[in-house]
Amino acid sequence: MAHILQSESLQGKFVNLREIKLEDAEFVLKLRCDEKKSKYLHKTENNLQKQIDYIKRYLDKDNEWYFIIENKQHRPIGTVRIYDVKGKQFTGGSWLMEEGATANEVLEGSLLVRNYAFNVLGFEKDFYDVRKENKKVLRFHKICGAKIVGESDIDFFFEYTKNDFEKNRARLFAMLGA
Repeated sequence: MAHILQSESLQGKFVNLREIKLEDAEFVLKLRCDEKKSKYLHKTENNLQKQIDYIKRYLDKDNEWYFIIENKQHRPIGTVRIYDVKGKQFTGGSWLMEEGATANEVLEGSLLVRNYAFNVLGFEKDFYDVRKENKKVLRFHKICGAKIVGESDIDFFFEYTKNDFEKNRARLFAMLGA
């Protein structure tokens, strides 16, 4: 099993990341089945037992990391994953925040998972897709310094390297006042 190393890299000013637990299944299902929130995600069946089974399968994997994003009161407010590992490349995804999460919480959750992927796990590249209709998320990734490297009818394909992250890191953390 891929164990998430608890470290300072998972602790932020506004949020912390922790490994998902079976008890998080209901929270994850609620987020993933929210019609507005899941508009641009792969569909998830509204079935608690299937979500629990999914988390159980995750816990047996050794090449995936699934986080719950918590606010500083330790209340879950989002999810994010590192998966589809191929050598030094991964996909960062399943990034979903509940309604009411602040801009600082949203930004910091993304920065913490990338910092963990690049500087703790040693990955070199994040390769992921974003629906073309998801204008808000597209704008976010461009602000972070990600590059569009391809497209399909419905998606843009992004590449975000460790070098991109390091180059933009200070500016992005400064946006948080960190």
